[in-house]
Amino acid sequence: MCFGFSYLEDPMPHFIARFGVVAFIYILAYLNQKHKGRFILFLRNLYPLILLSFFYAETGYMKNIIISDNLDPYFSGIDEAIWGFQPSLQFSKAMSQGWFNELMNISYFSYYLIAAVVCVTLYVSKKQQSYKPIFIVVFSFYLYYIIYDVLPVTGPQYYFDTMTKEPTPPYFFGKIMRYLLLEYEKPTGAFPSSHVGLAIILGYVAFKNQKSLFYGSLPFVIGICFATVYLKAHYAVDVLGALITAPIFIIISSSVYNKLLLLNAAFKQNR
Repeated sequence: MCFGFSYLEDPMPHFIARFGVVAFIYILAYLNQKHKGRFILFLRNLYPLILLSFFYAETGYMKNIIISDNLDPYFSGIDEAIWGFQPSLQFSKAMSQGWFNELMNISYFSYYLIAAVVCVTLYVSKKQQSYKPIFIVVFSFYLYYIIYDVLPVTGPQYYFDTMTKEPTPPYFFGKIMRYLLLEYEKPTGAFPSSHVGLAIILGYVAFKNQKSLFYGSLPFVIGICFATVYLKAHYAVDVLGALITAPIFIIISSSVYNKLLLLNAAFKQNR
């Protein structure tokens, strides 16, 4: 934001919001040190999850600072070169049945629930052991956000302008997702698909820490891989990008967490 200050529209509220976030973090740390309450500790450990939606929206604000033009022509061209057609356009045409549309919308919607359920369940059931898996999830989210800040790809729903042209899905979750995509989704963050990447990462941390969570979420994780393309939120190449980046981000996040533990231990020892 500092680098692109002159290119951004009304940047000061965004800077002020960041100072507010920093102040909020320090206040939580102070209250936790003074009062040792369960609720304050819970909030302090999980507030990064609460901030994810805010910083995701911010990627749409900052995505054209370094690269001024969106790169959708290139990514849609890659899809065309690989498949010989546009999967994001043809998938929904080939499978237009109402029940399948609803299944895809349920899968896409489940992404938000899986992130909350996996992290909160691990924290409640295995608080000390949950710190690393939750860190892996949150750190991976922000790694995707960094990519979105510098690689502007909006996705087929915006590039092909399909959002308002298609009829409203006939069933409950379809209507919910259409409303959310029209009212709250931002034209940002298509490559790689964080929906697919984080679904895989959430499945991984669930498998490593609580198998019942993994088996319960597995059908939705698989569904998300297809739903992102079916609902035109992502190109098929975005899914391939997620399959490649998810294990890399798990390795990076685990390594960073382990190094932070060592730094924290050394800091306490030196005190």
